[in-house]
This record gives sequence, C-alpha cells and structure tokens, in this order.
Amino acid sequence: MKHLLVAHTFPPRVGGREAYLYNLFSQFDPTEVMTLTPDREGNWQEFDYQSVMRIRRIRQEELYWFLQGRRRRLRWFITLAELCLRERVGVVHCGVVLPDGMSGWLLKKVLGWPYIIYTYAKEITQTLSMERLYRDRRQVLVEADRVVTISRYTRQELTRMGVDPARIVIVYPGVDTARFRLDLEAGRRIRALYNLEKRPVLLTVARLVPRKGHDRVIEALPTVLQRVPEAVYVIVGSGPDEERLRRLAESQGVKDRVIFAGAVSDKDLPAWYNAADLLVMPNREEEGDVEGFGIVFLEANACGKPVIGGCSGGTVDAVIDGETGYLVNPCDPEDIAEAAIRLLTDLTLAHRMGERGRERVQKDFSWRRAARQVQDLTAEVVAATEEKRSLWAYPTRIAHSCRFFLQRL
Repeated sequence: MKHLLVAHTFPPRVGGREAYLYNLFSQFDPTEVMTLTPDREGNWQEFDYQSVMRIRRIRQEELYWFLQGRRRRLRWFITLAELCLRERVGVVHCGVVLPDGMSGWLLKKVLGWPYIIYTYAKEITQTLSMERLYRDRRQVLVEADRVVTISRYTRQELTRMGVDPARIVIVYPGVDTARFRLDLEAGRRIRALYNLEKRPVLLTVARLVPRKGHDRVIEALPTVLQRVPEAVYVIVGSGPDEERLRRLAESQGVKDRVIFAGAVSDKDLPAWYNAADLLVMPNREEEGDVEGFGIVFLEANACGKPVIGGCSGGTVDAVIDGETGYLVNPCDPEDIAEAAIRLLTDLTLAHRMGERGRERVQKDFSWRRAARQVQDLTAEVVAATEEKRSLWAYPTRIAHSCRFFLQRL
C-alpha cells in the first residue's frame, strides 16, 4: 500500500513536529511513501539526496489552495489526483491540520480517498484570527478517518472540539536509544569545554520562548544556590526570548551561573544530556500555546538523567512524577527550586530516577513501535474505505463530485 504525506514543514527544518513526522515515516518501506512539502529550510537539497524517503518540494502557495481563486483550487486538485493515481496511493497523511489537512479533505470529498491528520498541541489549542480558518480546522478534524495525536491532553482537546473519540489514536513519540544513551566520556568532553569540572549542572534543551519556562528556572536559581553553591544552569537552544532571559539573569544576580550555549547540532545533543545532572523544563501554557508532550524528557531519561517538568499539557505523559522525575508548578520558582535541590543533593535518588527513566524509554518508546501503530490504523482505514467504495455507483460518485466543485470550489 502506498502512502502520501503532505507536510507544511519538514526536515531539515529543526522542530518537534518535523522530527516526529520524519522519524515516524522513515520506519516505513521507502518505496511506499511520497512526501509533498514546500519547506526549503536549511540545506534541503543535500538532505533530500541522503534521505531514504522520496521527497517532492512544491511551491508554498500550493498547500494554501483553499484560500486562492477557483482556478488555483482546481489546478491543485488535478495535481493531487494525478499523483495519487500514478502512485496508487491508498491513504493520505496530513502532517498538520492546516493547511495540510485541507488537501486530504479535498481528495476525500471528491474521490473518496481516506485521510489521517496528525496533531501536536498549538495548532489545535490556539485561537485563530479568521472565522473561516476556525471552521476549516474543525471540519478537517471532524471528517478525518483518523486523528493521530501525541498525548492524553491533546486527545482531550480534540474531543472537546467535536472529534469522535473512536477516531482519535494516541501515538507517542519515540527515542533513538542508539543515539540517546549513557555516555560518560561524551559528558566529560562538554564539561571540559565549558570548565564545568565536577560542578552540579541543571540543563534545559528547548527553543527560547516563554512557555518553556527558562525564566522560572532563572528565578529559582538563587534559592538553589543557597543549598548547592556550585550549581550552574546551562541553556541549550536559541529563540526570541534570549535577550529577556539574559536581563533576568542579571537582575537575579546569577548572570555568572547561567550559560547560554546556543543551538547545538543533533549529533552533539546527546553529549549535552550526558554532561548534565538533571534536565529541567518547567513548561507552562502561554496564550493557548502549550507543550503537547515534551520529547526532551525522554531523551534525557534515555541518557540516564532525572527530569523536572511543568505539570501542564502533555508533559504528564512524558514524566512519571516521583519515578522518572518530578512534575512541578511551572509558575512557582520555589517549587522548581525544591525539586532541583532534592535531586542535586540526593545522588542516590537522582540515579534511581534516571535509571527508571532509561528503562521506561527502552521498553515503551521506540519509533518502530510508533510506526507499527500507524501502519495498523492505516490498514483499518483503507479496509473500511474499500468496503464503502464497493457500494458506490460510479454515476452517483461523479454527480457528487460535480456538485462539490460547483458549490464549494
């Protein structure tokens, strides 16, 4: 069976959603997946050349066909239909609700192809500026054959939006445990590079935006330093909030204890986890933007490190409170400080949580397992669709398609 993946953003762009889609579909037979994306971030030519997946880069406006004139809408439908027929596509996978989901919805409405939507958090929780986009988002979700999501929190949000719970499937992200593993030597190299020696290290790996909670960690740091005087807070990542965070560190009197390491390569990331004593990311909701899961918690656990996360969004699925780390009030620096002090001063506890996290990741979180879930639900969707198609009379289908184009396009 052939699969068409329509993805508004895609690697080599760095991001959780992009990594999720690539890691998931790269587990499929590469001859059975075609990816359509307009994303030309980074060195995409080299990425496509080295990728096992077939990737076709299209024009940006093509995925926004539903906001264009009738002629462009018809042109995009012909492109999609021709591709699906030539490749003998059995199901369309839509990487995000809008704009990707509208292409799946179009093919289903006109030709009866089933489609599956992938959801994460922000794209279903944030308020949209246009009433039409709000209607389109809900329509695409409600009419999808399946909606794949990454946590119980996002599943709850989808149900609230009117999606049939029977059509929602949670597929947790996976972790490549061959890359993210205990590696003391790699950790020592990072510590030597930054003159950290044997100092206690708190680490955050995240884009520098308010909802990740870097600011609350900086506010908690003075309390942490009262009990753990040699502690250092290392921030890996870049983003628009950096200048504000630097000013905050200065105003809190901890400027010399906060290291902004900037963005690091995927290749070097496991070494940073190994250099830390714990990962802390007290994520919170900011204007509808919320953490859908928090793969960094699992990556740190895979490297044998305990974690501290905010009790918000899908993080409650990523962290088992009291076993693999702690869930804290993300708006309370004192609560964050208390959890950090406990882990930094009780090495036996920290080691036990890190080991429990590592065992859990190895047992329950792999991309191969996630891919099998998607393959199974895809087979169910295709089987159900074929059964319906056998009942369709072709004249009726053609008449329906004509009416659809005249009324909706």
